Amino acid sequence: MSETESRKETLSPNDWGVKIQHRNRNRMKITFKLSQDEAAAFNSFRDATCPEGLEEENFVKSIFFLGLTTLEQNVTQKLAESMEVEDGEVSFNIEDDDAPTEDTSSNE
Repeated sequence: MSETESRKETLSPNDWGVKIQHRNRNRMKITFKLSQDEAAAFNSFRDATCPEGLEEENFVKSIFFLGLTTLEQNVTQKLAESMEVEDGEVSFNIEDDDAPTEDTSSNE
């Protein structure tokens, strides 16, 4: 493949084999099994983005925790957007399009 050519690699997390083991002293071991194509895609990503001198293990940990931090920030932002403060009381306005609607009319 020449330098001007590019190839598209995709990661498919739904197809990954993920194993989580809870260990003693509040520790965890998380294992991801990637297919040959997914491993090639990850290796291409690592080669393109990993800073020189950073060990692969630390690079993977950094990606994992950066993803968790980003997810936490997104959830916090959405929660903050749904909050309303009125007369010193906090209420949440969370709309769920999939939630069943409740019939509040009475049959008196």
